[in-house]
Amino acid sequence: MELSEPETALPDAAGELDPHQVQAISDWLVRQGLRTCEFDTLFGGFCQQLKDAGIPLWRGQVTMRTLHPSIESIAYIWRPETAVESAEFYYSDVASDAFLKSPFHHMLKTGARRLRRWLDDGKPSAFPVLDEFRAGGATDYYARLISFSFEPGETRRGGVITSWTTDREGGFSDGHIATLDRLLPRLGLSLKATLTYQFAVNLLDTYVGRDAGRRIRSGEIRRGHAEIIRAVVWYADLRGFTALTDTVPTDELQATLDEYFNCMVYPLMGRGGQVLKYIGDGLLATFDLENAGTDSVCREALDSAVEALDLVRRLNVERSAAGQPVMELDLALHLGDVLYGNVGALDRQDFTVIGPAVNEASRIEDQCERLGQNILLSETFAAAAAQCSDRLMSLGRHTLRDVRAPQELFTVKDEGE
Repeated sequence: MELSEPETALPDAAGELDPHQVQAISDWLVRQGLRTCEFDTLFGGFCQQLKDAGIPLWRGQVTMRTLHPSIESIAYIWRPETAVESAEFYYSDVASDAFLKSPFHHMLKTGARRLRRWLDDGKPSAFPVLDEFRAGGATDYYARLISFSFEPGETRRGGVITSWTTDREGGFSDGHIATLDRLLPRLGLSLKATLTYQFAVNLLDTYVGRDAGRRIRSGEIRRGHAEIIRAVVWYADLRGFTALTDTVPTDELQATLDEYFNCMVYPLMGRGGQVLKYIGDGLLATFDLENAGTDSVCREALDSAVEALDLVRRLNVERSAAGQPVMELDLALHLGDVLYGNVGALDRQDFTVIGPAVNEASRIEDQCERLGQNILLSETFAAAAAQCSDRLMSLGRHTLRDVRAPQELFTVKDEGE
């Protein structure tokens, strides 16, 4: 269905725009696409230029899908003389009633690429949101789907849905609609350029971490390219995972792991840490010492470890009360020089940290169960964490597997000690 007919015929109204102004907007869209500007800047600038050129916009909206682990789509809404507003829509198994009754859902369901409704006739609309627009003074509504793909030959097409509303008496003119139809594919192309970049940002930040993602986007992808940085290594593992795999159904195992990882990751990232990889039921993270004082970074790393352990313990209380199996968190903090960069085969690489400090952190974590502790700290970390010295307790010197010399290990004192 190429065009959905209006509920009532629109009056024939003049409204031709200056072709030079229309061309200027088209050229501006191309420039913005080449610059890959922010969505709100692009959409807000486009709407304002349409209004300045003579299209009587009362409201404009663009909605697009994202490639993000928790956000399914995002909408940008423009109104005259106000900042562009954005709204994020999260993944849900059940669509909201408002969406199911919206023009956008109707278009996606029926395959309509255009939909127009005159709102100045006083009749209730099949779409409740349009009744709200009418009550606010709107007279005409026009929506258009702009399709595009991201892969050659891709059968599942992406795109954006736009809607345009006016409060002009008589609604949009034929000239207004013709101008929108000419410019919207150009808007779609500019939005696609920005979406492509944002997809890359979201994917890299999600799968390799924010700093590693930034470095990859800036071109640090050559095999063997790495640098030595000084960092706090945060190495964690879930004790009891192997036994849990024998008691938890396979389809529940991932959800169980995700619950525990949430307890670890949010305290860590909230204090500046970066998760570099998940290792089965454990994870490897770092706190970079390059742009902050060692003492303060160590305090943030320690606080994140203590909070993560507290969250895991609370989760275990809830799971035990529900009759679900539980796991303990074992965690090691170490400080040292690591090689940070590209590691792997020619066509399949990982952006991570390697080196003796990473191995030592792993070996220290191995000692948690033997020493009856959930958090262990290396002597190097303890020496650097001067602000936390009154919170630490020595556990003596211990031999670590594959580490040349015994090392003094520390833990966190219980509150009240």
